[in-house]
Amino acid sequence: MGSIEDTTTLAGIKLPTVTLDKTLTELYHQADPEYENIRLGMVFCGVNSALDINPDFPRNTRYPYQDGPFINEPKQKLTAKNRKLQKTLAIKYLSLLPQRDAFIAGKSPVIMFRKSRSQEQLSHDLKEAETTLSVLDPSQRPEIIFCPGPSQIPMEKHKIDKLTYKVSVDELSKHPLDHDLETHWILNSKAGLARSGLPTPRCDIIDISNSSLPPPASSCCSACQSLAQKSCLVPESCTGTRVTWLKAEAAKLLSAVESRPVPFVFKNQQTWGGAGTWVINTQEDKQALIDDLSGADGVLWKVLSQVTEENSHLFPASVILSDMVTNVVADYGITFVVGNEGPVFLGVSEQMIDEESSAWVGSTINYARQEELKLKFMGLVERTAEWIADQGYKGPVGIDVLETRKVGETRSNNGEETKYHIVDMNARTSGSMALPLMRGHFWVERGLKCASGFSVEFKGVSREDFVKRWKQEFKSGQMVILSWYEDLAADGEKKVKRSVADIFVGAMGDKQLQALMGAVREEAEGVYF
Repeated sequence: MGSIEDTTTLAGIKLPTVTLDKTLTELYHQADPEYENIRLGMVFCGVNSALDINPDFPRNTRYPYQDGPFINEPKQKLTAKNRKLQKTLAIKYLSLLPQRDAFIAGKSPVIMFRKSRSQEQLSHDLKEAETTLSVLDPSQRPEIIFCPGPSQIPMEKHKIDKLTYKVSVDELSKHPLDHDLETHWILNSKAGLARSGLPTPRCDIIDISNSSLPPPASSCCSACQSLAQKSCLVPESCTGTRVTWLKAEAAKLLSAVESRPVPFVFKNQQTWGGAGTWVINTQEDKQALIDDLSGADGVLWKVLSQVTEENSHLFPASVILSDMVTNVVADYGITFVVGNEGPVFLGVSEQMIDEESSAWVGSTINYARQEELKLKFMGLVERTAEWIADQGYKGPVGIDVLETRKVGETRSNNGEETKYHIVDMNARTSGSMALPLMRGHFWVERGLKCASGFSVEFKGVSREDFVKRWKQEFKSGQMVILSWYEDLAADGEKKVKRSVADIFVGAMGDKQLQALMGAVREEAEGVYF
């Protein structure tokens, strides 16, 4: 990828080298000296539980995740025939997310997965990843290893001792891991946070019955047997016990929602990327939620279809009904690393949430406030890290914290009176984790006190087009691409059909930052979830 003195030239523009304050590799070594003696491979991909991402990357069945496509797409689209959706999933989960996390990985092997078996596709995927990472100081660039799927990671060939990972992918169980897949799934579940004893809004966990479970599709009715290999969902035409059980459990969950007074927050058990959360303020919101949950195409039908004898002990279809946090004055994303000697604090950013979807769309950070915010939240970080470490996990963590105007305005599930409520906990790399690690790049070297990272989508705009448009910002280091993927049209000219990206920008102050972010978003097709 070049020597330390080199800088990347893109679209005829010489880009400055990005040097991170610390990398994940260094932070793992700091968390536990034993990591210095092993070659740790990092897997940052996403996963889907409704359909295979490609023939080499099957859907999760043991560890179900309820992401945006799973929640929002009609069930007739959640099939292997939906090549368009599979391609969208592959771009996001196998390229965009892994690139963004690989940017902060440091000098470690990062495993990425091919979107297809085509050599041409592999060359394009590799080029996209290498172009993104080429702006890093060579001493901080990861070693990118592409392979077909999670079961085919070439551990011996690349002398990898163990893997660490972002989400619990079923097929990673075939490899030596630095922590247990089931423990990780539970740790990241909504019920896990609710039962942690940490300050989180008072909530009720509505579990499904574990006393009797439906049979597998292969031993149910003829309709289920015919669809067993094509879809994870119980068909409407089912005449066996699967649909009887599903309808009974759905009615139980719906009843809990119907009897809950507004306002409240509804969450599915294991979600990510902002999916599976409904903020209910009014009766109209509540009715809209009931409509989303109900029927053969509703959310409950989908999540209950995921329950099997293999995963029923995890209660993957449980739902959480939480009190609304009132009089919120700030929404923080706090990142740290859990280690042997307690947490390594990274930073505190402020969350940007899409009002319509409740999905995370980006974060902002004020570097001048970090010491003040560290003092404010270090006690909560230490409590959280201690609980996480007790579950057997070491590594990066992000928690979302809502601050209220006064102590005790919102009840905590543990009975504690506090102004700070953890509303989400992710024992993995988070979207905002790069911001504190780029403090030196933005603030120390360039005097840019504020920074932001956000995801956007463009139509017909290539990486080079974008860099040319923002030439001065890129030349000065005010703008950095942490992930970019061009979806090429299927024609001989290889025109760019669309691009999706994670863009990080810095500015002298908050007003300038908001103005720059707004200008980029105005040119984008939209926010990318």
